Amino acid sequence: MILLEVLTSATDYLAERGVENSRLNAEHLLAYALSKRRLDLYLEFDRPLNEAELLPLRELVRQRGNRIPLQHLLGTAEFYGRQFLCDSRALIPRPETEQLLELALAGLPSDQPVSVLDIGTGSGVIATTLALELPQSSVDATDLCSHALTLALENVTKHNVKDRIRLQQADLFPSSGTPYQAIVANLPYIPSKDIEDLSPEVQHDPIQALDGGPDGLELFRRFIASASHHLSPEGRIWLEIGYNQGEDLVTLLKQNRFSEVCLIKDYQNLPRFITAKK
Repeated sequence: MILLEVLTSATDYLAERGVENSRLNAEHLLAYALSKRRLDLYLEFDRPLNEAELLPLRELVRQRGNRIPLQHLLGTAEFYGRQFLCDSRALIPRPETEQLLELALAGLPSDQPVSVLDIGTGSGVIATTLALELPQSSVDATDLCSHALTLALENVTKHNVKDRIRLQQADLFPSSGTPYQAIVANLPYIPSKDIEDLSPEVQHDPIQALDGGPDGLELFRRFIASASHHLSPEGRIWLEIGYNQGEDLVTLLKQNRFSEVCLIKDYQNLPRFITAKK
């Protein structure tokens, strides 16, 4: 079979099994199996593929058809224009979280020292990107899961910011008590009863990175009750939230004496982020 025939066959197989963007997925898997860039495939559509090349591709396509996430098969995920290691130890980075980072970066000075805390760091993409985009920053990052922190360490090492990021296993806040100018948090916000209805791909994410308790707000209540104690004067927080949780969290923040509470919509016009000042 020539490359185009293989690509078409893989695309049809994935589409039959409900994989969204089946052509794009097939292209990524074929490029990965052949150790090529995806766009280079378009220059080789007439190239015959031998059995040694087809064998690993068949297994990758089979696993993707079983709804193993593409990022887990490739071992990487793109975030903010950079490649990060990605596997089942932590949540796969989402486009919404890129926008959370954009909002935080827009509110932080890039030309002066700033102390930032990333809570629930997972694979470390937020902490790493903050360190890269804010070269004078110092970044602390916490996660309750030791496996996630191992992956985060691999990513901060990969991007050469290990000396500027302190990773710590903690339930929300680090033990140091150091006040921060900014806290960025992507906390679990899916109600427990809704977990089983998520897509098969999301089911491969760690459950504790998804489950926000009975109403999805369990960790937010704990976070908001304590956050001001970890912020410097006029320090600010940025949160990613569920699309239907905005009003409850705005009320909760105001009750805890936060000011300038602002609910922000994502690119799908859904209220997805909150920022507030101590």
